[in-house]
Amino acid sequence: MEDINKERIYKHTRNVQWLILFYSIIFLSRFVLSFGFPDFYDQFFRDAVPFLFITALGLPITAYAIWYVLQVAPMRQLSKTNKVLGLLFLGIIGMWMTFPLIYKIRKQLERKQSGFSFGK
Repeated sequence: MEDINKERIYKHTRNVQWLILFYSIIFLSRFVLSFGFPDFYDQFFRDAVPFLFITALGLPITAYAIWYVLQVAPMRQLSKTNKVLGLLFLGIIGMWMTFPLIYKIRKQLERKQSGFSFGK
């Protein structure tokens, strides 16, 4: 049986969770400003700079989430493929679909460490 470093998995899981939350707050605040307060938004953000900033911020977060799914996450290969495709094509919605939950990670690690496991 392979040696699983639980602390490494938990550390990267927390990092992905916080990055997705941080990116979502920035994304939603821009959305609320642009549609909720259009005069204020037009006065301070006339050009496309906020959109480019948010997109540029989202690219490394998406890359880190893809790396997490492919290298660290304890799940089957088919699940990894589906989550990576969701991250690539669905943007922030794909990030929330990939959002790792600690209790599910613990359950998957316990399943992997038991001698009787059906999944890989």
